[in-house]
Amino acid sequence: MKAFSLLPRQEIFSTYLSELSAKARLSASHLKNYVESTDPAARKKIGQEIMTCRAQSKAIMNDMTGELCRSFITPFDREDIQSFSQNLYRIPKTIEKVMQRMEMHGLSGAREDFIRQVDLIVDESKAMEDMVGDLIRKRPAKQVMEKVTLLHDLEQKGDDVLQDLLGSLFAEGRDVRDMLLRKDIYDMLEKVIDCYRDAAAVTLQIVLKYS
Repeated sequence: MKAFSLLPRQEIFSTYLSELSAKARLSASHLKNYVESTDPAARKKIGQEIMTCRAQSKAIMNDMTGELCRSFITPFDREDIQSFSQNLYRIPKTIEKVMQRMEMHGLSGAREDFIRQVDLIVDESKAMEDMVGDLIRKRPAKQVMEKVTLLHDLEQKGDDVLQDLLGSLFAEGRDVRDMLLRKDIYDMLEKVIDCYRDAAAVTLQIVLKYS
């Protein structure tokens, strides 16, 4: 597959997408630290960092939307840019909700159940940031597609982990309240994992259109 071209170039959109992917990765890193921490003071500080990351991502998203309305020329289809950026923004947004829900119900990752999904999210965030870098630098389509494939593989692993966690949760005969609360967090973390898959799907569309 030949290298694809994104012409004419609009550096501002490349900057926005790069910033959003960086915020998604930072948010994933904060989530991992939050889940692993057992210090209430440290968790509170990390929680604030997660909320700041979400707010900054929203500001970037709003700036991008405004720029899309003002610009006559974009590097690729407007709907693809909008869809891609929305999927990237949903990552820190959902991570913030995960943190708030855990805080509300006093849940921790001490049982090492949440961390299995969180580690996948961190791996996805790294692959996504690399993929965005390849995309905006117009790297060969094959190189971008490798990241797309990796993200789909990680999403599939996420499905397997979720099924395993649910099986263990119901088999343990735990307190019903704790069981339902943990299932809620599992489902929210799965939504984060799926956001990366959805963003990768948009990238696939872009590559196919411009190859």
